[in-house]
Amino acid sequence: MKQKIFILFLITASLVLLSFITPTFLHNKTHEFFNNQLIASHIFGLIEGNIERPVGVTTGLSSDEFLIRALEREDNTDEKIMEEMFSSFLTSVKNQFGFTSTYVISDKTRRFYTPKGIAKIVNPQMDPYDNWYPIFMKTGLKLQVDTNRDQFNDYQWTIFINARIINTEGKTIGVCGISLPMKDWQNFLLPVEKEYKVKINLIDNQGLVQIDTDFNNIKNAYISNAISENVNNRGFYHTQQGRNGFRMVRFITNMNWYLVVQGNNIIEGQIYGTIIIVFIYIFLLLAIILQFLAHKKVSRHNLIKTSLPEDELTGLPNRNYLKESYGELGVFNTTRYKSLAVFDIDHFKIVNDGRDGDKIILDIVKLAKQAMNEQGIMFRWSGDEFVLFLEIDLREAEERFKHFCNEAKNSIDVTVSVGLVVVDLSVSIKTNYYRAVQACYSIKEKGGNGVGVR
Repeated sequence: MKQKIFILFLITASLVLLSFITPTFLHNKTHEFFNNQLIASHIFGLIEGNIERPVGVTTGLSSDEFLIRALEREDNTDEKIMEEMFSSFLTSVKNQFGFTSTYVISDKTRRFYTPKGIAKIVNPQMDPYDNWYPIFMKTGLKLQVDTNRDQFNDYQWTIFINARIINTEGKTIGVCGISLPMKDWQNFLLPVEKEYKVKINLIDNQGLVQIDTDFNNIKNAYISNAISENVNNRGFYHTQQGRNGFRMVRFITNMNWYLVVQGNNIIEGQIYGTIIIVFIYIFLLLAIILQFLAHKKVSRHNLIKTSLPEDELTGLPNRNYLKESYGELGVFNTTRYKSLAVFDIDHFKIVNDGRDGDKIILDIVKLAKQAMNEQGIMFRWSGDEFVLFLEIDLREAEERFKHFCNEAKNSIDVTVSVGLVVVDLSVSIKTNYYRAVQACYSIKEKGGNGVGVR
């Protein structure tokens, strides 16, 4: 009897404790929500303050009368004189405002003027790094912030602010801009992340990470699910991430990017921990009351599915991953890929009927990965068809995949047809894909087992 009274007392005390924790939890949850809003707003103000000056300088530079007149007289002025004139002008701007570099591109001659002179002639067909120029021109935007590697500064990650130069007749005559080292922004953001225990990212309208304190994530990671119709520039849109996490997203007008602030609710996590302990305590008491009946403890695992769809057999990303990563329009948003390959197994239906098709697929994937040598990404498109975005040029890709075809024939006893094209960043991924498919079919028409190049 005494034991029952003692157990009843413990249960009552536990219920009283829960009734105290619940309102405290709700109060702390509200307090932490507003605290997160304040932190995110503070970070937003810091970033806007950091970008306001370079954006203002670039905008002012694009409407400079001297710059406009100089570009309009380019046809009638000796190239050497133009080079010296722009070199002096851009050096003055660089020294006055303290930016790493300043530049002007003439839309007529495509000369790339810098403080050191004419650095090069912009030619997207010869240099993939120049693809940003026609892409920017097609957008119709007056100003654009872009992240890329700086060819003239050891290919370091750099933030470029580009502005369209428009003459009095409303015609675009060139582009001017300034560059900001990514390291400077990382050194600025890292202490803020540590102080507030958050992760800060700036992403474009496809969710591609443009600024991150980790170089590995820049133009390589996606937070596409952070963007929704509820996100705007008037305030932060808050979402819960898991049990204790949060995400705050807001549009930055000056950059045409989204600020993403992610972290954990410390107070909420502590309260949840306390509640869990109390429930465990009550559970143990109930076990005693039920005379120590054996109960099988079933552990529950929260399985978190990856947001990047992948093929079950090979583990490769599939075409759904491509759509999520590159958006509905399917346009390359990075210059890292130099060539695109499409391949499939010749007469696979016949091969599959007589042999273990799954094993053949896995063996072919293994050989293709060896050919790719971690210099790109491979997708399982459908059945025995695969698509590869390669970080190597066409000539090297052709050599590697000829070897791949030989290996497939000798070691697996199947033949493969491969289509290869140079990536054209000015058109959609679908267009590049169909060009490669045509190259692949040209090999199949000849009997298969080879590499077609277009």
